[in-house]
Amino acid sequence: MKNRIRAIDRDCRRRGLTLLEVLLSLGLFLGALAALSQLWYGGVRAAVQARLSTQAILRCESKLNEVVAGAVPLTSTNDTAFDDDASWTWSLQVESGTHHADALSVIVTVKHPGQGGLSSNEYQLRRLIRDPLVWTAAQQATTEETTP
Repeated sequence: MKNRIRAIDRDCRRRGLTLLEVLLSLGLFLGALAALSQLWYGGVRAAVQARLSTQAILRCESKLNEVVAGAVPLTSTNDTAFDDDASWTWSLQVESGTHHADALSVIVTVKHPGQGGLSSNEYQLRRLIRDPLVWTAAQQATTEETTP
């Protein structure tokens, strides 16, 4: 009978978890949770940067095409806000071409300042275009030659 009570007593004592086991499993869970939250934060930040980079490239190409088409005058400007989103700004630099006398170097820079530097982005495109004054001068010379 005593052996039976001792066997039941041993079985009753081992049914729950010890405090050490609970603390150890809690520590492992919190460590895994911290690692997963850092991975999640890095993924979100990378997604935001990718979206902003794509938007910067598209805005820069669009503004450069407007300059080439003549919709935007060929004068240097700094930090001009976009009409559709004031958080984006663009700058235009017009320099005389170094390789060709009748070419202009047009540089368009698009910026998004972001908050705290986490979501800031900047993109720049450069293109050589023919100076519109050369076309105008050539057209005037031809009209003067053809008119009596």
